[in-house]
Formats: sequence, C-alpha cells, structure tokens
Amino acid sequence: MIEYLAEMPQRDYHLTELARLVGLDKSTCHPMLTELTRVGWLVKDHTTKTYRLGPRLIAIGSAARVSVGVADLARPAMERLGADIGGMVCLVVASGDALTIADVVRSPRPGALHLPVQAGDRIEFVPPLGSVFAAFAGPHALDEWVRRIDGAAADHDSVRSSLRTVRRRRFAVELLPHPPNTLREKATRTLDRAYGTRRAERMASEQRPNLPPTLLLGEIENSQTYAPMSVSAACFDATGRTACAISVLDLPGGNLSGLEVGRLGQLVVAAADEVTRLLGGSAPR
Repeated sequence: MIEYLAEMPQRDYHLTELARLVGLDKSTCHPMLTELTRVGWLVKDHTTKTYRLGPRLIAIGSAARVSVGVADLARPAMERLGADIGGMVCLVVASGDALTIADVVRSPRPGALHLPVQAGDRIEFVPPLGSVFAAFAGPHALDEWVRRIDGAAADHDSVRSSLRTVRRRRFAVELLPHPPNTLREKATRTLDRAYGTRRAERMASEQRPNLPPTLLLGEIENSQTYAPMSVSAACFDATGRTACAISVLDLPGGNLSGLEVGRLGQLVVAAADEVTRLLGGSAPR
C-alpha cells in the first residue's frame, strides 16, 4: 500500500481506490489505513477523505539511507559509469540468502526502455545470479551456491570453472536468455505495477526457470559475439569481504564482441574499485 502511494506522491487516494489496488475489501483495508495514519506513515484529509504519505516516513527513509550507507558512497561512481556506457547501473547487496538492489541509476540516453527493477527488489542467489558474490565467497558459501543448481555434476564443475575465471578477471558476465527480448517482455509483464510481497513472489517465480547456469560466461574470446544480460564487479570493505557489487544491465546496442565485453568489464571494475577505496577496502589478491 505504501509503495502504491509512493509511486505518485503528489496525489491523494480514496479508501475504495487503495483497497482495489492492493486487492483487499474495504473492511480489511480501512483498519490498516487507520493504523498507518495513527503512527504518521499516512495523512488523512478529513474533508476529501483521502490519504497520502505522512511525515513519519521522512525519518524512516533517512534512517534506511544511513543503514545502507554504501548507496550514498557508490552513487557518483554509478552515475559516471551509466553516462559512459548508456545503460542501467544497479548497486546490489547481500541480504540473508538473497540479494537486494540497494540503488538504481537509469540510463541517460533519450528514449531508453528500462527494465522495471527498483531499489528494494530481491534477487534469488542461485546460479547464474549473483556469480560475482559467489566468486569471492568462502568455500562453504560457494558450495552452497553451486548446490542450488538443478542439474548434473558436470554442470557444477563448469560453473566452478567459470567462477575461477570471474575471480581472476574481477568481473562476471551473465548472458541474456534466448531469444534476448524474452527477459524484457517477461520482466515488464511480471513486475510492472506489482508491489510488496506480490512483487517479490513474482520475481522469484520468474527467475529460476528462465536463467539456467549455462548463462554464466567463463572465458571471453575476443573474436566471439556475446549478448550480456549483466556485467558485474564486486566492491570490498576493510575486512576484504564483498560489501556490494556494481552491476550494469539493459545495455544498448545488442550483441558485443568479446573485446567490447572485456572493455566494458574493465569500466565496471574501475567503478567498483572506486567504491572499494571509499569503503577503505582493497580487492583480494
């Protein structure tokens, strides 16, 4: 409900409209709105009987920014990277047994069609997703990630080999499924106008069947052509732990040569290294 209100914060919503948007009847929705108003998350206009976001959320939002302070540190590097490559740049952090998008910088190119991802979206930490985290994880965490593959032992060996390559070159490449427009169509159909738990459930249900571990790219051949879904590099804190990752999505121009993918990867690594320096960390040898 809060996310619906946040999408268009300049307008007010009636009880009937909010109940319809979140799929509840009015008798269930009304006590929720009453309690959210009582604690200051919403404000009710007693003349029009409408609701809008309340002042208490300002303090909560500020506290969340402090909690995920790396987002403020990473934002300038992300904006420069987005301007250089013309694609979407995301900051991803580990959150329990999943990954969470902490910040998003949209492509500055005119008329760009964006994937409908947003800060707060959770990503399943299953191969090939989150490979740049797995590549720098400890042995136990790496084994857990690889065991989430639904496939033969040969698949496990191939993924482990690719992870060693990712660690050596410092960036991961996850390829688009075929046909390449499937990802955008599915994401738009699945996530557009979905919020809260409904959005999280839809993301989880769509990720695994459409993104097999074979999409994790190992060695890059300069003469080959690739269609990257994402190019990611890890940022490290003062303890050497992977604090977050910078990931480029929604790249313009379609297929890239292996040489172009390598150059793009180095740009992402440079942005991640800048964040690492700001965190007082250093990349593992």
